[in-house]
Amino acid sequence: MAHRYLVALPRGNQQVFLSWRLLASDAPDASFFIERLDDTTWTRVHQTPVVDTTSFLDQVPDASVHMYRVVDSNGVYSESVTVNAGAEATLTALEIPLPAYDRVQNVVVGDLQNNGCLGYVVQYSWENTIRFIAYAHNGNKLWTYDTGLPEHGGWDGSMLHCPFVCWDINGDGRSEVVVHSYNGDYPTEKYDLAVAGELLTVLDGETGNLVWEAPWPAVKSRVMLTVGHLDGVDKPAQVVVLDETYKDVVLTAFNGVDGSVKWRIEQERGAGHNLDIGDIDGDGVQEVICGGICYNGDGSKRWEAEPFGHTDISKPAKILPDLDGLQIYYAVEGPPRELNGVYVVDKDGKTLWKEAFYHAHYGWIARHAPGVPGLHPHTAEDSRRQEQNHYPVFLPNGETWLNLTDWQRKNFVPVHWDEGDEVVFAIRKENKRIVRLKVNGEVEDVPESKLPEGGQYGRNLGCVDVLGDFRENIVAIDTERKCLMVLVNPTVAKTRGYSPWDDFSYRHDRSQFGSGYYIYLSPPVTTV
Repeated sequence: MAHRYLVALPRGNQQVFLSWRLLASDAPDASFFIERLDDTTWTRVHQTPVVDTTSFLDQVPDASVHMYRVVDSNGVYSESVTVNAGAEATLTALEIPLPAYDRVQNVVVGDLQNNGCLGYVVQYSWENTIRFIAYAHNGNKLWTYDTGLPEHGGWDGSMLHCPFVCWDINGDGRSEVVVHSYNGDYPTEKYDLAVAGELLTVLDGETGNLVWEAPWPAVKSRVMLTVGHLDGVDKPAQVVVLDETYKDVVLTAFNGVDGSVKWRIEQERGAGHNLDIGDIDGDGVQEVICGGICYNGDGSKRWEAEPFGHTDISKPAKILPDLDGLQIYYAVEGPPRELNGVYVVDKDGKTLWKEAFYHAHYGWIARHAPGVPGLHPHTAEDSRRQEQNHYPVFLPNGETWLNLTDWQRKNFVPVHWDEGDEVVFAIRKENKRIVRLKVNGEVEDVPESKLPEGGQYGRNLGCVDVLGDFRENIVAIDTERKCLMVLVNPTVAKTRGYSPWDDFSYRHDRSQFGSGYYIYLSPPVTTV
């Protein structure tokens, strides 16, 4: 059997939508048949093999529960799935009831059972402590963990003092979940400054068992935590913790195998709300980008960008496709105020272009402009020019493609929901749905993409390919039904592609949902 992440959704009128994955081992033109179990016999629901897509709409003979599977040209069957063809049309492929909670901060996906299927780690609060619950790919509960840390922290009462990631950090082929925790009853009701007994804790992704612990290296409530392969992508990873955001910061790198300290740096320069790790020069070794400074894997300084201040946004990405290595996109907030703006620097820290802003607060890096190679950064706030509707989507060379409206920049959450190369957007507030941004700045609804009204579609929304074909899913919390849900585009694609999850950089990027402010990055183009 080949696991093809098969999804079956009722679409009304006794129709069933099916979607499955083109595996990395498949030829681009691999052929498939869909089979339905009728009584005790598997029957093909079509006579011509599917070769130009990996999705299908089946008309069933009765509005009852049906079982499906997919078979390839070699006779290898997929897993089977069941669907009630008489149920109301939905795009919810998976719905997992959550335990009692006060609020949910983040959801991280990862290969928790080490079988190639992504599970879900939910960070939530209950009875004033931060907790985690892990679920398998099919929604079965794996484990729970109470960090012992108070729910509220910092000036905004968030859970940002408890970042977490899911990754194989020790090279044993198993995924781990790395969290911040406390040993004992926490002495205060709100998290302000660290106290004795706080820990960096590593749990087995499948069982929740302790792998190793080390003393927590940070002091402040604003901390970031990430993982990276600082000795090379073929070597065990390291865990890096950033203490503080706005002023001088401290970076600590831990050996992923045993938790020993690899290096520790006191940086006399502010950082940002996310800590970046990426292979910026393509040599197979990842670097750490902390605000305007880049460090080699051994902790030595690689370069320092021009002296701008606190970075609300930073992200390494292939923005300019013809330039060597990656570029780093910064949205900078002072001090000093006169250095505020958007900056793009090259792999060596040299500024390629910049634009002055009053306050650049939120954004993403995606493909927006049709036919323009590379990635197109967006910054969503600029109070100085607010009356001019200046919320630009930049082209790779720094020119403005178009300005979003104030409503768009407040409501848009990017996701590669459909089969096009360009990003589309979840509307996160009223009339929640998926829309496409046209070249004239107007929007149009994407077909059959009305989102559940109870869904939380915020900035750290999980937009990642976990089920079905190559199109991204939405992993979100439904506050009305108190559940975790995975949404799938329920339309038959005209093309096919490999999953972006096959790409190392995509997997590493999507592991960062819980490590700080996540900045969305378009997946690689995988259509064939």
